[in-house]
Amino acid sequence: MSDLISGENVRLGVIGVGNIGSMILDVLLNTPENSRYLFFIYNRSPEKMNKYSKLENVRICRSAMEVYKEAEFTFVCVKPHQTESVYSEIRHLPEESRVLVSTAAGKTLADIVDGAKRTRVIRIMPTITSRIGVGMTAVAYSEVIDEKTKAMFEKIFRPFGELIELPEEKFDAFTVLASSGPAFVAFVLESFIEGAINIGVNPDYARDIVLRTFEGSVKFLERMSIEPSRLKYMVSSPGGVTIRGLFELEKNAVKGAIMSAIQEAYNKSRSLGG
Repeated sequence: MSDLISGENVRLGVIGVGNIGSMILDVLLNTPENSRYLFFIYNRSPEKMNKYSKLENVRICRSAMEVYKEAEFTFVCVKPHQTESVYSEIRHLPEESRVLVSTAAGKTLADIVDGAKRTRVIRIMPTITSRIGVGMTAVAYSEVIDEKTKAMFEKIFRPFGELIELPEEKFDAFTVLASSGPAFVAFVLESFIEGAINIGVNPDYARDIVLRTFEGSVKFLERMSIEPSRLKYMVSSPGGVTIRGLFELEKNAVKGAIMSAIQEAYNKSRSLGG
């Protein structure tokens, strides 16, 4: 296997050029180490590969099997129910030093090892914010993945943000908080923006004010090392404006609705492995 640390080229495969697959490609193609990668990609719908077809270090493949045969690390970025069709193409091939990297929610290392008949397996759960290098990606390694291979993979994935090794039983919770979480945050942000528009704020100003308020609140919590409840009380005056708004949120069970959404998303994530 090539050694990224020593400066040799690394052959990376991506099967499935959807949201996650294209994110992995786009981030790595724009990293300073781009020239050290040779990519092999395949997607069932060829049009999704068109934008990569003229790039010098990208090879368009005709099958998942071709990608796996050519690559050292192969990212399988298809939906959970589509993984079996990929595994059926590669399970008869010699494994040698190749590594299979799965992004499928709900599919454990044991599921992947059994389905693909591979032993060198890595499971990851990235998030959309990894696209700009500020995400947190969960990772779990099969037992045969050695420290050198881990170091190589961690170096490859460095441009995506923080890589955190987790026990697999924590993956479903991580999926909801880090991977699904941005959608929930966007929903709350949208509610703030539309609330601002409703009280007469220009939509563009509303967006800027709300985004800056959320950004500032997060940074304040981090820098002051305090709990969200403490910030809530710091801003609230007795009988004032803020506590009146918080009362309405509590009266309408907003906290409970968010907690319920997280629970239901968690239940769905767990069911994907069934």
